[in-house]
Amino acid sequence: MKNSILKYSIILFLLSSCRIIYPDIKYEPIKFGSYYFPTYDEVKFKEKQKESGEINLWNYTGPNDSLSEFTNQWYSKHLNSLGEPILYTKKNKKKKVIRFTHLGTWSNPYSYRLEKDDEVVKITYNKTRGLGGYKAGRRIKHKTKKVDLEKWEQIMEKVDKIDFWNIETHDPNMIFDGEEWILEILIDDRYHFVSRNSPDVYDGKEYAELCTLITNSFSE
Repeated sequence: MKNSILKYSIILFLLSSCRIIYPDIKYEPIKFGSYYFPTYDEVKFKEKQKESGEINLWNYTGPNDSLSEFTNQWYSKHLNSLGEPILYTKKNKKKKVIRFTHLGTWSNPYSYRLEKDDEVVKITYNKTRGLGGYKAGRRIKHKTKKVDLEKWEQIMEKVDKIDFWNIETHDPNMIFDGEEWILEILIDDRYHFVSRNSPDVYDGKEYAELCTLITNSFSE
């Protein structure tokens, strides 16, 4: 009996030690609560579309910079499990942030967040064990490092070149499965986000190039 108690005590001690030595193991996704994007009223939006005669049941999209409750909950639970902050509520707080989130239907979700503070630019990479099209999971990667100011400027040049601020938030293509490429940019009092499904394959080459430029910043 004493040997069994001793054995279990040793196992518990080792597990506790691992959680101290490896902080990522300690991370537990908190219970989902807040949405990461504004939510639009689907009923009112549909009524407005019917009145204007613009409704298209085969290609249904919502207003810019907002999501349906279903999509918002889907995206938000993954950003929450990635340990990411909510950006759209931080307008007018002198923040300069660019975040790319990748939700592949059958692959692990990950995100890259660039932040500029005066002349210092940092990038944070997060990844979870979840599946992008289904459930959220425990965070397994969390790394932050500095990048050259030139990289930030290069990305912002691309943002201007593709006219990011005027790109529609919602994907005009109806694609099942695939990969959600979500890009958010917050520059002081200006916030905009765009979501596209597999843009590297379906008519979104320049947008995909911008997102790839962001992910490459971490490895360079």
